[in-house]
Amino acid sequence: MNRIKNINDSELVSIFPEAKRFIPQKLKEWRARLKEIEDVIEFNLILIRASTKDEFSRWFMIELVKMDVEPALLEATRQIQRLKHLKAVSEGKSPNVDFREAVERAKAVPILEVAESLKLKRSGENFKGICPFHPDKDPSFYVYPETNSFYCFGCHKAGDVIALAEHLFGLSFKDAVCRLGDFNG
Repeated sequence: MNRIKNINDSELVSIFPEAKRFIPQKLKEWRARLKEIEDVIEFNLILIRASTKDEFSRWFMIELVKMDVEPALLEATRQIQRLKHLKAVSEGKSPNVDFREAVERAKAVPILEVAESLKLKRSGENFKGICPFHPDKDPSFYVYPETNSFYCFGCHKAGDVIALAEHLFGLSFKDAVCRLGDFNG
C-alpha cells in the first residue's frame, strides 16, 4: 500500500499509458471551466463598478467576489497545472525545464492583458488608474508596458506581470505562472 503513495509521475504514466489520451481532453475541460470562472468575475466586477459609488463599498464588494470564487479559481488553476505537468511527463519532457520555460513565457505576457479589467487610462507611454489593492480616490496605480511592471504610489505594491497576477487573483507564484501560461496558449 505504501508503494502506491510513492509512485512518481513518470511511473504513473507508464503504468497507465491510456492516460495520455485523456490528459489533453481533461486539460481542455479545465481551461473551459477556468474561462467560465473568469467570465463570472468580470461580470461581477462590471456590476460592482457600475452600481457602487463609494470606494469602500466597491472594495468590499470586490473582496466578497474574490472570497466567493477563489476556491473554484484555485482548484481550476491547480488542475490545469497538474495536467500540464502530466502531459509534459507523458511526452518525455523534463517538468523542471518546462517550469523555467513557463516562468519566462509568463513574464512575456503583456501586463496590460492581465490589467485589462482595471479600467486604466493612458498617461504618456504608461497607464494609470485606481488601485485594486486598497481604497483609492485618485489614480495612484501605474502600469509600465515597456518594462512589463506596475507600481502603486498609494500602497506601494509593485512588481512584474507575475506579481500582478498573484495580487489580482490571489494566487501563489506557481499558480500565477500557470495561469499566465494560459494567456499565451
